[in-house]
Amino acid sequence: MRDRDSTLTLSAAAHPDAIDAVHDLLAHLWEIAPGADDTHRMRFETAVAEIAGNIVTHGRDSGTSSFSLAVGISDGLLEAHFQDDGTQHDLDVASFELPGDLAESGRGLAIAGALLDELHYRRAPGENTWYLAIRL
Repeated sequence: MRDRDSTLTLSAAAHPDAIDAVHDLLAHLWEIAPGADDTHRMRFETAVAEIAGNIVTHGRDSGTSSFSLAVGISDGLLEAHFQDDGTQHDLDVASFELPGDLAESGRGLAIAGALLDELHYRRAPGENTWYLAIRL
């Protein structure tokens, strides 16, 4: 974890244990950068955890992958930037919908999109980039 101004960063293997490190990073953010109320924090933490979970779960068809996460509060925004070297996905973040009631998966991106004011996904050569933001 690195601390620069009110931005914190994390680099980790895309492994289920990394989700705990993501939660620890967010807990540290709330300590050093007050300004988000409980509702903003809950929305942000849930959305960040959903994207991290997708990176860990779907990041690579075989083998290992890694990701970095930068979180911060600036200019009235709570922001998160993810980068991962996992598999490319054909995603349209504007069209995520919740699956049927009996579906056992597929809710994470729809939930994140509903909680955030902005959610963007971009694929560059060898890298997925996610941007998440909530206006304070």
